[in-house]
Amino acid sequence: MTRRVVITGLGAVTPVGIGVKSFWHALRDGVPGIGEITLFDASAHPCRIAAEVRGFEPRDFMSPKAAVTRGRFSLFGVAAARMAYEDAGLASLGRRSRVAVCFGNSAIAISEVQNGIEQFSRHGTTTVSPSIALEAASHAVTGHISADLSLKGQTMTLATACSTGIDVVQWAFQQIRSGLVDGVLAGASETPLSSYSQATFSALGVLSRWPGPPAQALRPFDAMSDGLVLGEGAGAFVVEELQHARARGAHTYAEVLGFGSASEGINLRTVDPTGAALQSAARLALRMARLDASAIDHVNAHGNGLPDYDRAETAAYRSVFGRHAYNVPVSSIKPVTGQSLAAAGALQVVAACFTLQEQFVPPTLNHDLPHPECDLDYVPNRGRTARVSRLLVAAHAMGGTHSALILGLPTEN
Repeated sequence: MTRRVVITGLGAVTPVGIGVKSFWHALRDGVPGIGEITLFDASAHPCRIAAEVRGFEPRDFMSPKAAVTRGRFSLFGVAAARMAYEDAGLASLGRRSRVAVCFGNSAIAISEVQNGIEQFSRHGTTTVSPSIALEAASHAVTGHISADLSLKGQTMTLATACSTGIDVVQWAFQQIRSGLVDGVLAGASETPLSSYSQATFSALGVLSRWPGPPAQALRPFDAMSDGLVLGEGAGAFVVEELQHARARGAHTYAEVLGFGSASEGINLRTVDPTGAALQSAARLALRMARLDASAIDHVNAHGNGLPDYDRAETAAYRSVFGRHAYNVPVSSIKPVTGQSLAAAGALQVVAACFTLQEQFVPPTLNHDLPHPECDLDYVPNRGRTARVSRLLVAAHAMGGTHSALILGLPTEN
C-alpha cells in the first residue's frame, strides 16, 4: 500500500507578522512587507530597501541564553519550527526517533559572520565570539531544532538557493514514502540582510532601484519591474504519513501529490527564456501526481520581479498548461515577503496550504502595467475567492535549478 504524505503543522516568521495567521492575513489583504533598511547603514548602497522582520522576540521560542548566542537565521528557523511542531501537536508524540528534521538556508548567519570578521581584523582573536564558529555552519539551524525539540531522527540540511524551501518537501516525502520515518519537521530560514550581501547583490545587478515608495518596488510580471528586493524570514511545516496523522487526530492542511526538479545547465545568473527547465519540473510533478495540467487550479509562482525570470516563468506556464494557462490564477507573494532566498519557497508552501484551506488566492501586488510577454492572470493587487483543489508551487534558484511542487486538498480515499 502506498504511503500518502500530508502537511499537518505550519509556522512562519515574516516581514508582515510572526505566526501563520498574521502572515496569511497580510497576504490575503495585500499588505506589503518592504521598507527602508534599518538593520544596518544602507545609505551608501544603490538599493536601500528590504523586507525586514520586525517585532520578533526570540525569547518567546527559546531560552534567554539561546536568544542571545544564536545567529538571526537560527533564531527565525527555531521559532518557525517550534510553531509548526506545536501546530501539528507533535509534543505528545512518543516515538521521536521516527521524526526527522530537514531545514535549509543559503546565506547562513552572514551578518554575524561579517561582524566577527570585522572584529577579528581590528582586534584579533580575543574579541571574536565563540558562537560564530557554530553559527557559521549551514547545519546550525537544523541542529538547534533537533536539540530544542528533542527530535531523534535523521537531521538533514539542504542548500539549493531559492528552491530550498520546496526541495525540503521532496526530501521529507521520500523519507516518509520509503518508510524510514513517520514524519519530518521541514522548512527553511534565511537572513541575508547585511551591508556585505546588499553590496554583492547590487554588484550582480539584480536589486531594484525603484525611485518611488519602497512598498511598490518589487513588481512581478509588471512592465515597470527593474529587479528584486531582498527579504528575510522562515517557514516551517510538519510533513507526515497520512495514517499516522489520522491515528493521532491531526489536522491536515494539504496532501503532497507530486514533485519535480530540473536544471537549465547554462549559467548561474542568466535564465533560459523558454522556461524549459521549469516546464520539465512541472511536468515531472504532474506525472508523479498522475494529473493532467488542466487539474491545476492555481499557481503560487516564483515571481521575483527580475524581468527575464518573470518572462521565462510565464513562457513555461503557457507551454505546460496550453490554453488552460489563461484560466489559472498565478500569484507571487514576494511583494509581501521580499526575495528571502531559501526561505522564499518555504513561505510559498505555507501560503499554498492556506489557499487550499481558505479557498482564497492571494494577490500579486504592484501589478499595474502588465509586461507584453507576461499575459496570464496574475491576480493583480486584490486577492479573490476561488475553488482550488490542487495547486502548483514553483521556485527558481540562481544556478538554474527549477523546482515544482503539487499540493492538494486531502481526500478521505
